[in-house]
Amino acid sequence: MRRTNHRNLVNVGILSGRIPLISLVQFIAVAEHLNFRHAAKALGISQ
Repeated sequence: MRRTNHRNLVNVGILSGRIPLISLVQFIAVAEHLNFRHAAKALGISQ
């Protein structure tokens, strides 16, 4: 299984005027946890 490069998705989204759903999910997780480390742990991703 190939990993998706989320940075490319974010750059394409910004240029097209749209924000990828994964970016919104990550933003909301950080806002809820008020901490990048805790949000990353809750999302199951590394910081």
